[in-house]
Amino acid sequence: MREINEGINQASVGPQERIKSDHIGLRMAYRDSILLSGDCVLKDARLPELSQDGYDSTPGTVGILGAGVSGLYTALILDSLNIEYEILEASNCTGRRLLTYNFPNGGKYDYFICHSFDPADVGAMRFPLPKKDAQGNYKIGTMRHLGTPKIQTYRLSFYVKETRTPSRPPDFYAQDMGVDSQYIAAGVENIVEDVIGPFAKDIIKDIEQNVHSGWDNMLKHDAYSLHSFMSFKYIPSASLQILRTHLSTNVINWCETFDKSTGWYDCALTESVLEALAFASVKSKTFGDVEWKCFEGGSQALTDYMAAYITSTANHTKPLIQFNKKVTSISQRRDSTMNVSVRGEPSPHTYSHIISTIPLPCLRVIELENTGLNVMQTNVLRKLQYGPSVKVGMHFKSAWWTTLVLIASYCWTNDAEHLGALINTGKKEYEEQLKELVLRNLTQVHGEQANYDFLLDQYVDMHAWAWSNDPLAMGAFAFFGPRDFQDLYMSLTVPNANKRLHFAGEAISTRHAWVVGALDSAWRAVYEYLLAPGQHDKIKTFFGLWGQNEEWTGQSKYGILPSDHGPVDLDNTILRAHMGYTYAGELAGEVKF
Repeated sequence: MREINEGINQASVGPQERIKSDHIGLRMAYRDSILLSGDCVLKDARLPELSQDGYDSTPGTVGILGAGVSGLYTALILDSLNIEYEILEASNCTGRRLLTYNFPNGGKYDYFICHSFDPADVGAMRFPLPKKDAQGNYKIGTMRHLGTPKIQTYRLSFYVKETRTPSRPPDFYAQDMGVDSQYIAAGVENIVEDVIGPFAKDIIKDIEQNVHSGWDNMLKHDAYSLHSFMSFKYIPSASLQILRTHLSTNVINWCETFDKSTGWYDCALTESVLEALAFASVKSKTFGDVEWKCFEGGSQALTDYMAAYITSTANHTKPLIQFNKKVTSISQRRDSTMNVSVRGEPSPHTYSHIISTIPLPCLRVIELENTGLNVMQTNVLRKLQYGPSVKVGMHFKSAWWTTLVLIASYCWTNDAEHLGALINTGKKEYEEQLKELVLRNLTQVHGEQANYDFLLDQYVDMHAWAWSNDPLAMGAFAFFGPRDFQDLYMSLTVPNANKRLHFAGEAISTRHAWVVGALDSAWRAVYEYLLAPGQHDKIKTFFGLWGQNEEWTGQSKYGILPSDHGPVDLDNTILRAHMGYTYAGELAGEVKF
């Protein structure tokens, strides 16, 4: 994952004050009984009942699978609610996708693209933190709960100096690629903004005005990839002064070359719109100012500190975080609890509920036959895509690029997929090939000011990482295709058959690849867990301590709540209605197991 946005307690991009079948997959439920469309309050409509399968009069220990930032955040929340838990982590450390690599004999800092120092962030590397208050404290989010003075950050500096050589024109040979001069004059940035901007601005308006028309329109176009939308639906604005017709493949490929990475435009249009919102490419008063920062010691300092905080509160003889616990199966028990089997252990771990933060591709290689997943949930694990990502960190003798231009960070999508074949092969010849390739690419970027012989002399060491080759990740981050938000995403925002297995992780959020997506999903999974056994008193405390995620706590339109409800403002929410509808679908035979 790339970054953290401390907005866990701010409004999230996503469903706003209602539920409709084409939004959260509730075609699975009573198709003729979905009464939340429209803007009227349905005073005579009853919120669907929740299943009693997940109910415990005295909830037992919760098993958290994975000690990444999502699992650790889940643990922090449960700890604050005095709920027993333990974490099973497959590796020997916390914060897998916040992994920091320390070069041998290195200096204090090294963040691949920005500095010549030495730990190197293999995973998330730059963090848009919110501004502090007058006392120097964060008002919201993870940092407020951890005690920020103990985690040191520094401002991220980008060294940028534009240089061009006569042999490399600024249009990147666009006309030779079949791109007409009118598109070159308009510019890639303006064209992409014209494609993405209207959707993003409408979603911002949803959040600001508490409406849902923007998200509805987004989902009407969720069947398009960005490429297909630009080819078959998009009409340029008159202000661009280009032909007011769909874009040609040559123009689209030219835009992709400058804007993203090879193959990125094959992702869902929705993914690209949410990406623009995540980077605050579309300005709005809703998205406050942030400061881009890095953590001293590397991003893993964050999860290390979270883990230290968790273990410092433990009163148990058994450690709360257990390492080298590779899960081999998850199954339901007849007594309505859950079993988790670990490789090399004769007996399974038994939990009241499980919150899994295991990356979805990794779940596919775990035995789930008796887990109680419905058909759509099983299909999600098969279909949802994780994008490849490669980082190559080079340690040089000096920060030579500070007098030249910015070094490229890493590559995604098809570029990463191909480059990843050279990484972790165990063969010196491929390591040398990768080293030469990167140095020659840097020479192409910088020209004779940093020629190959100069870079070779400056070179000290290299560390390369391909996330698709990591057996504990099997990909860098979620990369949704057309209709995945509409058809598959919401299937994992409800529990399994016995309502005791809950899913979290950046893939199960609307902010993929961002640490805040992992935090959002952990918040939702805990709320889902508290609703399943009807822990209404805990929900009130939970909201008080950890705020409310508007994606899931917006009030539904129902006027009548079932007998199992707690306080109206805590239980008459989007997530509560979503869970109720899905259970209604199970009773009606629309949700298949």
